[in-house]
Amino acid sequence: MILITGALGFVGRNLVLRLLETGREFVATDTWPEREARESFGGSFPYQSLDITNAEAVETAFSQTSPQYVIHLAAHPLPASIKEPVSNAQVNIIGSLNLLEASRRHEVKRVIFASASSIVGKVERNPVSEDQPCLPQTPYGVAKYAVEHYLRVFNQLYGLDYLVFRFFNVYGPHQRPESGALVPLVMSRIIRGEEVFVFGDGSVARDFVFVDDVVDFLIKALEVTTPTHRVLNLGTGRLTTIAQVIEMIGKVVGCRPKVVQKTPRPGEITNFSADTSRLREVFGQVPSTDLLSGLQKTFHWLKEEIG
Repeated sequence: MILITGALGFVGRNLVLRLLETGREFVATDTWPEREARESFGGSFPYQSLDITNAEAVETAFSQTSPQYVIHLAAHPLPASIKEPVSNAQVNIIGSLNLLEASRRHEVKRVIFASASSIVGKVERNPVSEDQPCLPQTPYGVAKYAVEHYLRVFNQLYGLDYLVFRFFNVYGPHQRPESGALVPLVMSRIIRGEEVFVFGDGSVARDFVFVDDVVDFLIKALEVTTPTHRVLNLGTGRLTTIAQVIEMIGKVVGCRPKVVQKTPRPGEITNFSADTSRLREVFGQVPSTDLLSGLQKTFHWLKEEIG
């Protein structure tokens, strides 16, 4: 049995859909009421409404489902963390601790945690390895880094097995424009013939990884037998500038983007891509979907969503 938190979020939805296809036993959890959650998936699926900041509710969920694995995707997002650092800590730190406590009490085999590449802060060397010193620049980054350390300590003290993936810039179907993420936001605005706003001059580069590849590794992490209790970058190792991504999206949509430059956002970090050597060492492979193919699949989904 796999317990998934944040199952109605972007990555969570893709994971749930894949697990439904494969027939693996799981329970999806999120804060949505059950009726709304099932309606959003167009039918019944194994789901429980769960607020991870409620320790008693987390304990009840574990007692009812007896999970062997936990895939922890639930999070208070980065942009909101700048305005609401306390709320961010309540969800991303206290909520995560509630899950870790329940996991050790119920002898969960492995916790798989979605961390973030942004915890690095100032980039010293590129590509960025997992061993590069971290100096988070946002409350979100601080919280994610704290949970990485809590996992290490829970492993040392209680033997709780874990695997951390530091997500780089994940994109793909079910990432909605209102999330503020670059790809769906730019794509939706180009589809509607609206201006595209760029923070800075567009020369900042990122490592964009397709969500299907991320789901592949989340599932592989359930079965990997090489030593775990590790932190792994989950990116492609390839850099693409924001300007290049916008240009590619314009080609996929078939419209020339109207770009307007804006002031850079606080907490943004400079060009960085994933050092994927450790990921390849553990799994024997790295994400393989090229950016153009991923953008085309994303466009097909988004076009249906926004009509």
